[in-house]
Amino acid sequence: MDSITHVPIQKAMNRIKQLSADEDAKRLAFVHERALHDGASLIYDAMQSKKVEKKAS
Repeated sequence: MDSITHVPIQKAMNRIKQLSADEDAKRLAFVHERALHDGASLIYDAMQSKKVEKKAS
């Protein structure tokens, strides 16, 4: 990774290292990711429910 010479990539990697060391940031990222997954699950369930309703009609 030290061989990366592209400055924007170096900055991004440094930011990732900083965030990885921050326990609060990791916790918030985990909570955010779980919320996204839960939202996607709710949408999927609603779509599946709609398909079942159409078949029953």
